[in-house]
Amino acid sequence: MNINIKKLTGLTMAALISISSLTGCTSQDKQSVNDCATTFLAIVASDSEEDISKYATSEVAAGDFVQLFDAEYLSGKFISDTENIELTEESKNKLDEFCGLFSDMIQDYSVSDVEITKGETTTATCTATVKTSFAVDVISSDKVADEIEKAKNSYATDHAEEIQTLSDEDAAAANNKVYNDMLMLILQIYEDEIANSQEMTYAMVLTLEKNTETDSWIVTNVESYDDSNGN
Repeated sequence: MNINIKKLTGLTMAALISISSLTGCTSQDKQSVNDCATTFLAIVASDSEEDISKYATSEVAAGDFVQLFDAEYLSGKFISDTENIELTEESKNKLDEFCGLFSDMIQDYSVSDVEITKGETTTATCTATVKTSFAVDVISSDKVADEIEKAKNSYATDHAEEIQTLSDEDAAAANNKVYNDMLMLILQIYEDEIANSQEMTYAMVLTLEKNTETDSWIVTNVESYDDSNGN
């Protein structure tokens, strides 16, 4: 029996190309997805000065995952509803110090398990592993809430007469004092809890979409690995 090596090789290559087109996986596409996702994480971790809008949609850029590590955004959350409150320099410095802990909390990150799906729109998913210096939900624990409540009650008791006297003289000054004093107490409670927290590693699932005109990718969604798997 004569074996046509060239013909068999051609059939094999055709089959491989056919399978590749069904799965949507090419090494170049996977590398492009990996590069985009890695740069996105680098920007979030402040390891890159690239414009995040080149790598993520506006919804992702304004989402919880990105803003958790944005010191300016976090600082704004503390003062967004305090139009008539003037922060002291001490409070401003303390707030900057606290928010800086979050902007610097990502210690390491990596991208793996890239999967590409081709259709009318070419999309991809990948697993992003993020290591943080402390737990992201550490300040929302019941323990912290209890400590803050105790601090508020103690402050109200210990400073009742002082605040009342100041309020009778200047209500605005009294409000400023209470807010600044409580801000300092609460931030210290947060910082103490963070100092006692352990390093954590989180798995996130990033969804990306390909722009066929520019042959580039952009992150369109970020969710926890457990949520993406229905857990």
